[in-house]
Amino acid sequence: MPKLTVLFADIAQSTALFDKYGDDKARSAISSVLDTLIEVSDKHNGVLIKTIGDEIMCTFPNANDAICAAVGMQERVAGNFVLGSHPIGIRIGFHHGDVIAEDGDVYGDTVNVAARMAGFAKKGQIITNSVTFKENDENCAVRYRSLGKTKVKGKLLAVKIIEIFWQKDESQVTRISTALDLKLPESDYCMELEINGRKIKMTENSPNKVIGRGEECDIQILAPMASRLHAEIQFSDGNFKIVDQSTNGTWLEIGGNSLRLHRDKTVLLGKGQISLGSADFSDPSIVIKFEI
Repeated sequence: MPKLTVLFADIAQSTALFDKYGDDKARSAISSVLDTLIEVSDKHNGVLIKTIGDEIMCTFPNANDAICAAVGMQERVAGNFVLGSHPIGIRIGFHHGDVIAEDGDVYGDTVNVAARMAGFAKKGQIITNSVTFKENDENCAVRYRSLGKTKVKGKLLAVKIIEIFWQKDESQVTRISTALDLKLPESDYCMELEINGRKIKMTENSPNKVIGRGEECDIQILAPMASRLHAEIQFSDGNFKIVDQSTNGTWLEIGGNSLRLHRDKTVLLGKGQISLGSADFSDPSIVIKFEI
């Protein structure tokens, strides 16, 4: 199977354009933007696969071309397309990998992951992942930051998400190496984790945090009874939750009470401690403290 970079670019908040300005004006404005996106794609060795409503799907021979095209698309659209009082913006996501090519279309896992990357993006953002970003030529200076890891449908392990910056203002760029270093925006929902004196802030916008012995975990804890991918801390339905995926279970200590969690999940409330694989909370180097 050939390896290609699949890119999705779509109009952010397009429904609002139709609601406010009507079908004819909205379609005309969107068509103009899509024509511009296709033009930029062509300049960077892109092949248009299809147009889907307010979105284009195209392929590139490598990640470098996709990055250059994505940056070019954002630069061409930003501030140049306005419908009434509504500035039109785009969001972009892409992924590099094996594809199934048939009858001018492409299919497979790479396409699905690329669509998921676009789904993570907000207006004005370019989103990819560490696997794709490694395909980028090291000599090509790209400004970026890591947004941490999150689960992607069809993938066993969490995927590290990368945002690529395209704005000229260097002051807006922060290079971040891991999910644990991410400075998160203020939020109505906030939980603080503490591991061996190090504090990590989570909000509802945070990617899920995988904890365990494995080096691929967001929070690596070398507890004797911990599994390689032991548990996951996530936010959903207005609550922070912990999901146990381990062999030996996860112990929680909340309000003086202890609870063993095994292949199940529960809501984290107030403040307490988490121990992987045993009920021993005596070693602060392998115990996670939390407070909501």
